[in-house]
Amino acid sequence: MKSIVLSLACFLSIIQIWSQDNQITQDPEAGQVLDRVARKFSVIKSLQSNFELVIEDRKEKTKNASTGSLLMKKNRYKLVSEGNTVYFNGTTMWTYVSANNEVTITEPKHQTDDFMSSPTDFFAYYKRDFKYRYVREITVLGSRCHEIDLFPKNLNQPYSRIKVFVNTQTDLPVIISSIGKDGVDYTINLKNPVTDLDIADSAFTFDPTQFKRVEVVDMRGTE
Repeated sequence: MKSIVLSLACFLSIIQIWSQDNQITQDPEAGQVLDRVARKFSVIKSLQSNFELVIEDRKEKTKNASTGSLLMKKNRYKLVSEGNTVYFNGTTMWTYVSANNEVTITEPKHQTDDFMSSPTDFFAYYKRDFKYRYVREITVLGSRCHEIDLFPKNLNQPYSRIKVFVNTQTDLPVIISSIGKDGVDYTINLKNPVTDLDIADSAFTFDPTQFKRVEVVDMRGTE
């Protein structure tokens, strides 16, 4: 998952974003939907979901997909992908790479504004980090959804826009897509989400005793 988290920071030009920033105002209709999503995440006990990550290179005309799972509980989360697992207990992050049997420990100090880097913070800080616009209501992946575009206020972000599809019945995101400045787009499809499971806090902490001869790289205090 470490490679996925890092790759999501690979996002037409600064001039295009500047133009968008001057033209787009906060859309009240979009804001109402995003407020409901934020409230949903604030009240549910937990969220468990499978996901598909699709990486599309518009220049090279290639598309690759991988699958994984997401577990969330308030400000804690666990992301599992093919060969990688990220644990975050609200303070400390462990990124485990099975191919190297290596875990890297860090303590992120700032909230980030992409979903995969910090799924618990993305909707909590959308007003601070984005301008947003309601596009339409549409059916995607068999669900009726609100389609919303979010444009970063920070013009140095590597993406030009984030597109979110929110289920009209559950107020949960179905698809989150980052449109990259470099022509590479990242789309997360959340599948079969389940809320309010009883999940122990220990599920979000890496336990080295469960991994024989794991190499530990402790980066705390060096970031």
